[in-house]
Amino acid sequence: MKPQIHAALAATVLAAALVAQPAAAAKPARCKLTPKQVVTEFMTEFYLRKNVRKAFETWVDPGYIQHNPMAATGRDAAIAFLEPFFASNPAIRYEIKRVIADGKLVAVHAYGRFSAEDRGIAVVDILRVEGCRVMEHWDVVQPVPEKAMNTNGMF
Repeated sequence: MKPQIHAALAATVLAAALVAQPAAAAKPARCKLTPKQVVTEFMTEFYLRKNVRKAFETWVDPGYIQHNPMAATGRDAAIAFLEPFFASNPAIRYEIKRVIADGKLVAVHAYGRFSAEDRGIAVVDILRVEGCRVMEHWDVVQPVPEKAMNTNGMF
């Protein structure tokens, strides 16, 4: 076989092999944010801007696991509950006091009030993050008492 024909045949076989191989599955872009940054973005959109759907659809995995026994699990369940809750409580306000991260777990300490006259609640949300998605949530809620046994404050 002449060298030119051999090279052409090899090139044809190689091209056919490349075309016949399935395309490599596109890998999702690697998250460049830390879990703390993801949760800060999520909570800012959710707690402060009150954009429930946008916050959850942007930052929360569809298979989101909810540990609060008073709430259903799953991203869609959270949206279905929280959108009307925020709509029916337009005066509700949250202040994020601190965000603490330990690896994939992020805790958000917040102060929530239903009205300006309300003493409010102290909330600690704990979220597990994988990549750029909130995967799991726990929370602890404590009412701000009328009188405290100390002057340290809750926040």
